[in-house]
Amino acid sequence: MLAVRKPFHWNTALFIGLAGFLSGIIIPTILLFVVYILYIPELPNPEQLEEYQPPLVSRMYSSDGVLLAEFAGEKRIWVSIDDVSPWFIKALIATEDRRFFEHWGIDPLRIAGAMIANLKAGEIVQGGSTITQQLSKNLFLTPQKVLVRKIKEALTSIRLEHKYSKYELLELYINQNYMGKGCYGVQSAAQTFFGKNASELGPAESALLVGLLRAPSYYLRKPERAIRRRNLVLNIMAKSDFMNDECKIEPEQLDSLKSVPFSLQEQIKAKGWKAPYFVDFVRRELADIYGEDWLYTQGVTIYTTLDYHLNKATAETLRARLHQMQRKIQVTHHDDDPEYTEVVFDSTIGDTVRKWKELNGGVFAIENESGRILVFVGGKDFDKNQFNRITQAVRQPGSAFKPFVYTAAIDNGWQPSDLIEDTPGIWPMAGRKVWRPHNYDHKYLGKITLREALQKSRNLATIRLCEQVGPANVIKYAHRLGITTPLDPVLSIAIGSSGVKLWDMVVAYSVFPNLGVKVKPIYIDKIVNRDGTVIYQGKTQKEEILCRGTAYVVTSMLKSVIEHGTGYAARMFGFMHPAGGKTGTTDEYSDAWFIGFTKLYTAGVCVGYNDLTPIGEGMTGSRAALPTWTKLMLNLYPKSPTEKDKFDVPYDEV
Repeated sequence: MLAVRKPFHWNTALFIGLAGFLSGIIIPTILLFVVYILYIPELPNPEQLEEYQPPLVSRMYSSDGVLLAEFAGEKRIWVSIDDVSPWFIKALIATEDRRFFEHWGIDPLRIAGAMIANLKAGEIVQGGSTITQQLSKNLFLTPQKVLVRKIKEALTSIRLEHKYSKYELLELYINQNYMGKGCYGVQSAAQTFFGKNASELGPAESALLVGLLRAPSYYLRKPERAIRRRNLVLNIMAKSDFMNDECKIEPEQLDSLKSVPFSLQEQIKAKGWKAPYFVDFVRRELADIYGEDWLYTQGVTIYTTLDYHLNKATAETLRARLHQMQRKIQVTHHDDDPEYTEVVFDSTIGDTVRKWKELNGGVFAIENESGRILVFVGGKDFDKNQFNRITQAVRQPGSAFKPFVYTAAIDNGWQPSDLIEDTPGIWPMAGRKVWRPHNYDHKYLGKITLREALQKSRNLATIRLCEQVGPANVIKYAHRLGITTPLDPVLSIAIGSSGVKLWDMVVAYSVFPNLGVKVKPIYIDKIVNRDGTVIYQGKTQKEEILCRGTAYVVTSMLKSVIEHGTGYAARMFGFMHPAGGKTGTTDEYSDAWFIGFTKLYTAGVCVGYNDLTPIGEGMTGSRAALPTWTKLMLNLYPKSPTEKDKFDVPYDEV
């Protein structure tokens, strides 16, 4: 049977062609225009990216170049696209958006392919979003999977592509995305996971990081998932001809790369603070100046004054000395002694146990001329106790306060050779009570010079001198020198009855070798912002608060303490440089101090229990605190003394 050819109708063909044109081009264009007009008021302004500054990691360094700490709400280290391995770029483009350099923000072919794949699978197995769309969602929109958000995402992507170059958008993308373990961006992930920069990533490492982008937590939770995802990305890279001139994976390489073991977890290490008491102190100071969030968002680099290696050595010396003293206490007392033990709750057994109280202490050292903080050991163990014994603890200084009495006397006409009575005395107190102070050795030397009274730390002689100078006058000088805590205007102030801070004591003592000049301690040399601009420069602040002659005479008297008095143990331990200082021991041996100085440095050590439990019979400042101070000075002065180490003499005033 012959087939009958139907006649060709031009009208029908024209109608079908016009309908196809309208439905394929005109109508979608009109719909897109209408959608754009409807949503344009709600779309973000792409120009916001010109002022976009993502939170970056801030870093703190010591003066000897050691990284002390990192601070980040989001751990992000910005990196230029020029400083990223081409292997990572290949993996990213091949996997996430192979037509990135061809489309205009959205990729219709990718969307159609994703729809077909999802329909075949019966679930969402492939996304159709371009890199630009992902960037739009991460920067401006919510992750909600709703039609309105997808429309806004597509329109925003088109606007971004119109405003910025492909390379600018790609650089934003590689620095913005979350990649697991708190890391944002490829540089932070490369350093955290592999201990290297983004520029050093190889093909397997790049494939793993790109593979994580879809769901970091899901893949990192189980190594086998991460390996499967990495190998899938490697397959895609091998098939892709993008950047094949410099990043081509040959078939024989592919199996070798897939067999690389999963070692990500081995590279993720807890990075605790170094010199934690100092880091915490600086962090708090910056929060007071710039606000709590500043350090965690601005990506600044802080260069501090701390000498990390000296600080570390000093902290180890202090811990070793405290351990020796603690052992002696535990040997001489029973383990249920209520004075040296305490009841605490042990979560491991769900019950209370009795444990030994822990002896603690602090060490603080500054450079006299500049005020730069060199050593800042606020306690024995920051993880166990964050209480800072340099800036927060207020403890009685005992005889370490006496130099302020002698400073007030010398500045008001007394001479080191003048005599004072070192004899017993009784002073009336309120409520018909009397005060009967005594010397440490319960002996009395009669009339002695002021120099000898300070050198031998005679309590009664110092109290009588304070009585003649006046407690209020002594307090005035103490505050002028640097003591900031309240001081009671009573005679017992002469032997350190009011609490002070270790910080203040070191500042005050530094005035003597500085010939009357008080220098405010500084802890930051400079702060550099994310652009490399210095936004803060540490400056030394000086104030002349004592005449040069008085400062030198007190320095000379405090030298006698180390040469012939209670600080002589420093010489026995081998420190022979010119130095001055004073021991301090409180009643019942609850606190032990030594504050001392050389021409260049002033340092202080304070040791004691938190609750004022006695350290032990005979544990004076010279035994409990001076050894740590001496070791610090030996580290500062590894060579024998020279003429340059002698204190300056203001010949025109003495």
